[in-house]
Amino acid sequence: MDTMAGKICLITGSTDGIGLEAAKTLASLGARVIIHGRNAEKGTRALATIRQLSPQAQVDFVRADFASLSEVRAMAEEVKSLVPHLDVLLNNAGASATGSLSYSTDGYELTFAVNHLAPFLLTNLLLDTLKAAPRARVVNVSSLAHKLGSFDIDDLMTEKAKPLHAYFRAKFANILFSNELARRLRAHGITSNALHPGTIKSNFGSESLQTAIFYKLARPFLMTVKQGAQTLIYLASSPEVEGKTGGYYAKCELKQPAKETDDKLLANKLWEKSEALVGL
Repeated sequence: MDTMAGKICLITGSTDGIGLEAAKTLASLGARVIIHGRNAEKGTRALATIRQLSPQAQVDFVRADFASLSEVRAMAEEVKSLVPHLDVLLNNAGASATGSLSYSTDGYELTFAVNHLAPFLLTNLLLDTLKAAPRARVVNVSSLAHKLGSFDIDDLMTEKAKPLHAYFRAKFANILFSNELARRLRAHGITSNALHPGTIKSNFGSESLQTAIFYKLARPFLMTVKQGAQTLIYLASSPEVEGKTGGYYAKCELKQPAKETDDKLLANKLWEKSEALVGL
């Protein structure tokens, strides 16, 4: 049943894991899908996988390293040249928690740069493309980890806290951004929702020894990639969430995130600081 026929979806971080699983499903439902990753070889393999499962699928690959804002800008231009509009922007790409700080091409703390600044910039650059669709959706992958640690608007680069807090803060920022986007785009009929996909058996977290050990020990209790992708697919395609915006979901149900994520003043401050950091 082609419930997504005629829809165009961009899924970041979709050459493996839950992003690829979402791409496979949305393509099977009839959507034209643009997948994204930083590795061209993995992109080619992902395209082949989707085409094998859905031979009629229209699927493209765009390459960009989210550790570089100039590559994010180039990717946005490529997407705009490929499609007339976007029905779904699924901000899924991210970097996992690490035990030490590292920095992006632009000199920003890497976890925050990849998880928040890159999708913030990409979404803003694609706003006109989203507005060109009848009823577009933005879906932002956050994490239950946003409830850990504390969010400090004056320490976005995690210079005054343990490195692990960079991930917690980035995931908190995802929800602040998602909620602020919902408020700003409500008049345009565009929805914005955030989600926690679950803790999943995937390659996510393998960059850090600490998180790699955790995932190895916890593996028997983790969700499969297919299970972890369900909330992404639900928010991207389900008629049940048509017109619903500013929510935070887990297991395809509306959940309550940390109370502070609904702080409009804090969300606006983050938006302004993010605009300055990415040069909008």
